[in-house]
Amino acid sequence: MANFLKSFKIMKKREFSSAYNALHWNRGETGYTYFGIYQSAHPDWNGWNFIYDELMNEDWNIKTASFNLFSNQELLQEVKEFYILNYWNRMKLDYVASQKIADEIFIFGLNTNPRRAVKKAQKLVGVTQDGIIGAITLRALNNFDEKVFDIEYDKLEIAFYKYLVWLNPARYKRFLKGWIYRARTV
Repeated sequence: MANFLKSFKIMKKREFSSAYNALHWNRGETGYTYFGIYQSAHPDWNGWNFIYDELMNEDWNIKTASFNLFSNQELLQEVKEFYILNYWNRMKLDYVASQKIADEIFIFGLNTNPRRAVKKAQKLVGVTQDGIIGAITLRALNNFDEKVFDIEYDKLEIAFYKYLVWLNPARYKRFLKGWIYRARTV
């Protein structure tokens, strides 16, 4: 069965090229983002306590705080718990036999949302697209060729990202190359 820590390792490698960018403030957003956790969307996450303490210790120097926070094992555990609870478990990825298929669904779900990631997987394996992984979806995923899934799921991801750019080029065009890279390299 798929293993969360393996998928998390892939996510960490794809999302964070250095310890200096784990904590950042994106242009046009209204809060910090740490390890992909957006403050405005998740204001009650326990990790913000660690982050604000470190920012105050570093006189609000975000790069230094990010570097220091990156090696904080308690905060890393909070991050893992967040992703397990809000993504991995919601998508029932522990029950997916193929690590590769679980990786694909997990990483796409992080970038879009779990329901959308599951619906795309359901479309690919030919079951009802309700966004909920149940016995029928699991059986279909576990019987599907992972190499075919990898190629075809990437196509669905890329088509979705291109659709976003088509809907709102001013907002999303700058992200397209990165999204395509992520889709193809997971």
